[in-house]
Order: sequence, then C-alpha cells, then structure tokens
Amino acid sequence: MSLTGKILIRVIIYLMIFRIYFLFLEQRNLYYPNKEIENTPDKWAIGYEDINFPTPDGKSLNGWFIPADGATVTILYCHGNGGNISHRIHKILFFHEMGFNVFVFDYRGYGRSKGFPTEGGIYKDTLAAYDYLVSRDDVNRDKLVVYGKSLGGAIATELCTKREASALILESALASVEMRAKEMFPYLPMKLLTWQKYDALKKVKSITIPKLITHGQDDQVISFGHGLALFNNAAEPKKFIPFSGGHNEDVYTTSDEFKAELTKFLKDNRALGQ
Repeated sequence: MSLTGKILIRVIIYLMIFRIYFLFLEQRNLYYPNKEIENTPDKWAIGYEDINFPTPDGKSLNGWFIPADGATVTILYCHGNGGNISHRIHKILFFHEMGFNVFVFDYRGYGRSKGFPTEGGIYKDTLAAYDYLVSRDDVNRDKLVVYGKSLGGAIATELCTKREASALILESALASVEMRAKEMFPYLPMKLLTWQKYDALKKVKSITIPKLITHGQDDQVISFGHGLALFNNAAEPKKFIPFSGGHNEDVYTTSDEFKAELTKFLKDNRALGQ
C-alpha cells in the first residue's frame, strides 16, 4: 500500500474515533434520567392517577394524570432532560392551582418508564402519551395544551407537527441540538457531528396553532437566544414573554405575573372557553 493510502486510512480511522467520541458526548449531555420516584402529588393532598401505557414499539411508560375540579383545559407536559416526573411537583402544583388538568409522563429510561432514551424513541413516547390522553372521556381534545420545558420544548414542538392541540407553550426551550453544540464548540462543524437533532427551530415554522414562548433572560443552561430564535422562526399566531431568572428558577420567580399572562394567552385563543 502506498504512503498516501496509509495516511488516508489513518485519517478515516481518526475521524471515525472522533465521531464516536462526539456520539458518546452527545448522549451524556442530552439525557440525565433518574429512576427513583422521590415525591408524589398526594403528599400535597392532591389526588392523581398513576398510569402505565404502551408505546408503538412495545415500551411501557409511566405517567400521572392530575385532575382539577371543573377543568376545561388539559395540559400535556413534556419535561426536560433530567430527573423524572417526581421532580416536577411544583410545576404540577402550578397548573393545578390554575384549575387545569395535568398529564405528566416519563420518557423511556426515566422514572418507571422502560427502555433507553433516544430522539426517535422519545418522539414515539410523546405520541403515545398524547394518544392515551385523548382516549380519556374526561379530556376535551379541543382544549388540550402541549407544554414543553427545556429539551421538552423541542419534544413538544415535534408532537405538534404530528397531532392536533389548541396551543403550544415553550418554556426555556431548546431550539436545536446543533445551536446548543455550536455554543459549546464554536469552531467545530457541529451540523456534521450531531446525531440527535431536536430541531424545534425548523419545525416551529410549520405549526399554525397559537404559540406562547417564554424564556429566562439569565438562563445559563439554554441561552436566552434559543427562545428568541424560536419566536422569530415561529409561524403566527405567537407571543413572547421574557422573564427574570435562570433555567431552573423559570417562571416561579414571577409566577403571579406569568399566571396572568398565561391565562390571558389561553383566553385570547379560546383554550379556556367562553
């Protein structure tokens, strides 16, 4: 073999190793599942149903349905990349106090849900959660709001390209893996190096239901620019609400103000009814 051929083989091997390394790095940075259920709504004297439901590819997922008296709106909540549903109790309380039904579920590999998280797999999980939810007699599918936080924002956006909802709400949402990767490695060709895309930036252009996008101005996990980019790319109708605080403080730092804005958004778009 010529010297040129040997060099070419070595370059190919190094590129393959580099690609595999970034695949490993991507997986580690995208998913931080926790199996232990640390809290349940009944500790706050809130009734709930513990639900197990299947995915199209045979995984068993776990979620909670938390009803509210006289609720017309149901929130399908897509959580972020860490922990599990038991770490979203305060978000559940937030929605419950507003008089909304809430369905929160764990993606495969999180909490009591079976499997291993991947982008394609999680999209199947979210479709299964939606299909379970609208099969219930106590859920009005015409007043179903899809809500995504952080990585869950990209997941919620994908869902709204496949299923109908009355509104989409994105809180501190990831615009795309590529955008986040470029922030971390600005001099590398991240478009070529990322396997899992979560490209909400592209998908939000085609979603025509009302959209509320909210993002913390001091977010150091998913920068404020992600929220702005999503809003700028989103199709009308849309509304943007910046808030003070970082990624994990989120709307709780201005909860009364956010509740008022959220209620107004839903009323303006008839998700709360007349």
